Amino acid sequence: MELNYLKIKTDNGYMYGGDQSLFGKKAKHSGCGMIALCDMILFLRNGEGYSLDLGSYKAFVEDIRDNEVYRHRLNLIGVPTGVIIKILKKHTVEDFRFYGRANFSQDDLRQLISDSLLQGVPVIVRIGANRNKLSYKIVFPASGKDVRTGKFGWHYITVTGITDSGTVIFSSWGGRGEMELEHLYRYFGLTGGVIVKVRCSV
Repeated sequence: MELNYLKIKTDNGYMYGGDQSLFGKKAKHSGCGMIALCDMILFLRNGEGYSLDLGSYKAFVEDIRDNEVYRHRLNLIGVPTGVIIKILKKHTVEDFRFYGRANFSQDDLRQLISDSLLQGVPVIVRIGANRNKLSYKIVFPASGKDVRTGKFGWHYITVTGITDSGTVIFSSWGGRGEMELEHLYRYFGLTGGVIVKVRCSV
C-alpha cells in the first residue's frame, strides 16, 4: 500500500516531496520538519497524484517558512511537533496528534501507519537521537544521484507507504526511501514518534 505522493517538477524530473536544502542555510539544518509540514498541507489540499512546478512549490514553502515556522523562533534543532500540529490544524480540515515512542508497540506502529494510509493521509515521523543507527536507502529520480544509503538521527520523514513484509516507504530530501519497520521502531530514539490524524488511535 503506497499513496501517490506529492511530486515536484524540476528540469531533471520529479522530486518525491520536498527538500529543505532548497530554502536557505537556516532551513537546510533544521527544516526537515518544515518540509514534512508543507508537503502534508499540499497533499491534503490537493489529493493523490498532485504535482506542481518547483517555482510554485518554493513560493508556498517560503511563505510558510517566513511567516509561520521561523517567524518567531530559530528552530536550531528542528521544528517542535507542537508547532507542526498547530500549523497543520490552521491550514487543513484534519486534526493531528503526536504519539511518542513510549506510547506504542511495533504492532501498534504498523497499525497506526496502515490505518492512516487507508484514510489517504501520510504519517509524519520524527526520528530522535539514536546514535545514527537507523539505516535507510533513498532513490533520487530528479537529481540523477540514483541511490543514497546512510543512517538517520534527528530527522523528520513522511511515511507514504508500507508493504505486507514490513518495508516502510517514505519521502525525504526529495527522494523516495525505504527502511524496515522493525528497524524504525527499534531506533526511533528517546524523542522519536509519529504525527497522525486524531482518529488514528493505539
